[in-house]
Amino acid sequence: MEMTKSSALDLDMRLQRGYDFEYHGLHQPDSKSGSESDNQVTMERESTDIFEDYDLYLTAKNGKQNDFSSILDRVSATNHVSSGEILSRVTPIGNTFFHVAAVHGNYGIVNYIATKDPSIILQKNFNGDTALHLAAKAGNESMVETLVLIHHDLLGSDVPESQEETKDEADNNNLLRAKNKRGNTALHEALINGRESIVQYLIKEDPELLYQRNKQGIYGLYLAAEAGFANCVSSILQYSTDQERLNDLLKEKSPVEAAIVNKKLDVLEVILNSSPRFIKLQDDRGRLPLHYAASLGYVEVVLYLLKGNASCATRRDKSGSLPIHLAAVKGHVATVCLLLNYCPADPVELLDKYGRNILHLAAENGKLNVVKYILHNPELNGLINMSDKYGNKPLHLAAINWHPEIVNALTWDKRVDITSSNDKGVTALDAADFHMSDNPPFRQRLTWSALKAAGTPRRQSKFKRGGSSYWTEKYKDRVNTLLLVSTLVATITFAAGFTLPGGYSISETNIGMAAMLRKKAFHVFIFCDTIAMYSSIVVAVSLIWAQLGDLRLVLDAVTVALPLLVIALTMMSVAFTAGIFLVVRNLHWLRTVVLVTGFVFLSVLLVLLIPLCMPFTSSNRIARYISYYPFCLLMLATRTNSRDKKDG
Repeated sequence: MEMTKSSALDLDMRLQRGYDFEYHGLHQPDSKSGSESDNQVTMERESTDIFEDYDLYLTAKNGKQNDFSSILDRVSATNHVSSGEILSRVTPIGNTFFHVAAVHGNYGIVNYIATKDPSIILQKNFNGDTALHLAAKAGNESMVETLVLIHHDLLGSDVPESQEETKDEADNNNLLRAKNKRGNTALHEALINGRESIVQYLIKEDPELLYQRNKQGIYGLYLAAEAGFANCVSSILQYSTDQERLNDLLKEKSPVEAAIVNKKLDVLEVILNSSPRFIKLQDDRGRLPLHYAASLGYVEVVLYLLKGNASCATRRDKSGSLPIHLAAVKGHVATVCLLLNYCPADPVELLDKYGRNILHLAAENGKLNVVKYILHNPELNGLINMSDKYGNKPLHLAAINWHPEIVNALTWDKRVDITSSNDKGVTALDAADFHMSDNPPFRQRLTWSALKAAGTPRRQSKFKRGGSSYWTEKYKDRVNTLLLVSTLVATITFAAGFTLPGGYSISETNIGMAAMLRKKAFHVFIFCDTIAMYSSIVVAVSLIWAQLGDLRLVLDAVTVALPLLVIALTMMSVAFTAGIFLVVRNLHWLRTVVLVTGFVFLSVLLVLLIPLCMPFTSSNRIARYISYYPFCLLMLATRTNSRDKKDG
């Protein structure tokens, strides 16, 4: 059916004025939305678009009471509808004229509409917001006071408490306690939007609001502490006279935790000064404020709490962790040091429920800064070789969790017993073997290499997965790759040996000789090309032996091949640079560019290649010292989520 010109014009006007078809019967409600959504959809379908009376809408937004009442009477007479029906019209998001006037601070119009239809005071938009919610969000304190006074005058505010059902019903008819779809009262919205003065007014009007929780279980005191409103926190605590209900709230969502997490020291001081019990208040996980401060590494807050009650340092949460354990897990060195100074117990007695000390926890979680602090502190020597409940030393936990930097730090310390076994007779190297995946990431390889280089003994078979044939198969692809690379290098260097830079001499006395035989750069070219070719040939031959299938032969062949292949690639690169330099030597700027470029890329090449041939697994002291810095470079390159966080 074709749309007529008038209907098309009408549609266009509706769209320009913000008419929303979704809320007016064209959108089918979801079957899962429940009775509340059904009622809302019914309201949406029955309501008429507020923008049909656009002049009335603009007057509610920006006009005066007299103008609004005049236009309302005119529209009512013209359309033959009651003023109450007109006032029930809503915007696309469900706001009435009352909502609009309240948001824009038109007090006269608000009073006028409320007088004509008192029930509209409690009417909600599609987000469940009353006019009071919107005024609290906007920060209009005068409008909030006006709405509360109108509510008291026209609807009353007494809440019967004889029965729970009656109380809930009364709360729904109480403007101050009305909740939107997120379960927020006007007090919640004021706190969320930073309207501190409105918060002060609302809690004085109705202290019961302090115990109201939204759908996330968050209440006013928690939001005030989170936002850093110290004055609001003080007022809330002053008006919170029902200690039993307050304690129930504090255990679920601790405002002390909110203050600590958001670094609101002034709020924390207000809370703790209001009552000494707050410093020992445990949440549903059994954690004290000191647990949270230690976990976050806030030294200033930790010091403040310790000065308030030092005994909290030895209190455990429900998982058996002390505050110092949480600090060690997070890598906060300054916090660990502070807690050790204040804690009356000996460090070797500060164990969790698994018998782990702070070094165990730091090693397990890859916190190198805490591990180094403990190793460098002579007073903590007793922690270094302690066993946990299962006999694991810190070295075992670092190996199992693949922290090569921790393993490296521990194995270089002579006090660490690298030969120790746990209760199952497993050494750190055995543990690494057992937990290594079939295709191990590089951090696992580095961890294993660090243990091997330190001389950590093995008391279990290395070939636990399928025997030697399994490991021979694992090395097969690696051998084939090295063989391919060495063959390519040999081919390239062989061709370069007969395609000399500058060509051959054509004089009768030197026919067949290199034209640039006397040049030093040519000597470098020939020397490097020759070394590269023969090195690659030796690599190829050694890897051919590796194809015989014997595991020991494979390992020895790879050990020989890697350093020779590095030499071959390096010499080939130098030969290329020398050859190019030779043919452009008469152009000064170009030969300079060639030399600089060659030097830069050769340096990068060496950085990448040298670690491949370093004896990382050699227990020889000299070889271990030689490979120390390349090993550190590889650890730095493979750092992931275990990267240490700076102490807060």
